[in-house]
Amino acid sequence: MAACLAPVGLFCPPGAAGAVPVPLPLAASQAASPAVPPAECGANKAAGTVKFVSPFGYDASAGIIDVYAAKKLGYFKDLCLDVDFIDAPPGESLPLVSAGTAQVTGEGSAADTLVAQANGANFVGVSTFGDISDYVLLTRAGITNLKQLQGKVLGYHAVLPVVLDEMLVKAGVDLSKVTLVNDTTYNPLLLITGRYDALQAYESNEPITLRDAHEPFTMWTPAQFGVSGTFNVQVVNRVFLSAHRQAVADFLRAELKAFNYCVNNAAVCVGFLAKASATLFDVGHAEQEWRIESALAEQHHLPGQGTGVQSAAEWQPEAAAVLKYHLVSKPVDLARDEDTSIAASLYHGTALIWP
Repeated sequence: MAACLAPVGLFCPPGAAGAVPVPLPLAASQAASPAVPPAECGANKAAGTVKFVSPFGYDASAGIIDVYAAKKLGYFKDLCLDVDFIDAPPGESLPLVSAGTAQVTGEGSAADTLVAQANGANFVGVSTFGDISDYVLLTRAGITNLKQLQGKVLGYHAVLPVVLDEMLVKAGVDLSKVTLVNDTTYNPLLLITGRYDALQAYESNEPITLRDAHEPFTMWTPAQFGVSGTFNVQVVNRVFLSAHRQAVADFLRAELKAFNYCVNNAAVCVGFLAKASATLFDVGHAEQEWRIESALAEQHHLPGQGTGVQSAAEWQPEAAAVLKYHLVSKPVDLARDEDTSIAASLYHGTALIWP
């Protein structure tokens, strides 16, 4: 069996083995790239080391692979930024950034970001890679209507994403009749062999594992039911953003340039991760994951805008949903919780501005 690639803490089937590291083409720093103006370079150096904490290790996910690639390709260096990529233990990325020990990390969605901020997290959302959700629900193949989940068991992780709550309600499911179980294993095969009739998942992760294992299942997406969402929000410590706005803008600029590079050079970027990872790494799984996430980002961003640009209107449906489902106690303040101007300033239309 090939190794499985999963976010930190996700399940790898017994017998999984690491893939042979991929020989990497020469993709060194772009020596010919123009330098930023001296004042901008000085401001970026004054920001010190920018610590990016990956929420899922060396994962081929948008908002992670592109940050690591930007470092390996020299894009941060070209903009006079010193960036550390930190693979922290599960659950530590948000507290580290909130405390200012690190400066940047990623959140799964606008809803996740807003709930964390309502609970006291001291960061601001500065970019959103897609205005569609990556959260999905997987069910046993015999379930052909979500109403069939009434009287059955649904596994979720910590908190059922609000877009899945909305999807189930729109499908006519009485949530009070569904047994919800917090699943800490992140093992998608439990949908086939275990107690679960449905499982929360990421479109770009667990379904790949099940398909590769040739197991039958059905995937249900919020978009199928007209539920809007977002995925991959980059968040920055609020104090750091206030003091080093230019450095944050150039961090995003380099990351987004690397995103575009990785879209066209997937094997190279996945190879960077494979070489860096100290755990089992399935190159094939990673390349599938990146294809799904990069396509979601490229096909579902704001019309006429570049990848990463966000708006209050884009976050508003999730802002209303987290209040409706009592994940926050009062209406959120989008003007405070997200900054819509930084990512937008990096583009002429959909073309990234590179100095």
